Amino acid sequence: MPLFFGKDKGFFTREGVDVDLVLMSPPTAIAALVAGELDFSTTVGAGISATMRGLPIKRVLYIQQYVTFSLMTAPEIKTVRDLVGKSLGAVALTDATAIAAREILKGSGIDPSAVNFFYTQSTESSRTALTSKKIAAAMLPPPFAEETEVRGFNRLAEAKDFAPLSGIGLLASADLLKKNPAKGVAVIRAVLRTMGYMRDPKNHSELIDYILRIHKIDANVAAHALATVMAVYSKDGTKPADAVQSEIDIYREALKISQPFTAENLEDMTYLKRANETLNR
Repeated sequence: MPLFFGKDKGFFTREGVDVDLVLMSPPTAIAALVAGELDFSTTVGAGISATMRGLPIKRVLYIQQYVTFSLMTAPEIKTVRDLVGKSLGAVALTDATAIAAREILKGSGIDPSAVNFFYTQSTESSRTALTSKKIAAAMLPPPFAEETEVRGFNRLAEAKDFAPLSGIGLLASADLLKKNPAKGVAVIRAVLRTMGYMRDPKNHSELIDYILRIHKIDANVAAHALATVMAVYSKDGTKPADAVQSEIDIYREALKISQPFTAENLEDMTYLKRANETLNR
């Protein structure tokens, strides 16, 4: 939402950025980023596994410090343990939805291998598969979680309560940052301006109207979804270092990577620092 809303409000134009927003599954976005077909991607969850595999990708901004995915289940699924032997929808093998789902299962005393993971390639596809009863559960973000909840589906767990995984942010290739650092600063500054506007309570009715135009859902559902998202927004584009390290350790275990990693391996916050320094000029 910050990117689409920011584009429509002219925050990117103000920074001299002609932004073209393209919807892609996380694995496709990472491949396109590495190939130079994208300048930025928001899939920081999938990006961490790519960085650990040695791909030249850096996190340059956190929009959501924590994921907002909820474990939504069919009405007959009353507890997390009821998912044993059932199918659970996540976007991709190494993205934040799948990692978060495994952390919820482990935190509930369940071996993730006892649940059948079904990879949908998009959250909207996960929602459709759940509501059409093709799967028993799905990891859904706002407003899909709130929408399915009012339709009688169960909201059994919140990902942020089990793991400090990052929500959306900005990834960039090291090559782009080296070749065009000014573009990196301009894009980050545009997103920061958008986030500042969105955090102002006097603009929340406008944001709810914006959600309603996109999703065609009930106003109360939209307001609930907005509150869920705003609760995890970063105030300055950063994330606490201890939370980043915990996230790294979770991904290392999930991906069976023995090599140690730190936040410095994952991030390059110099562009964010420059953006913040020039934000009010």
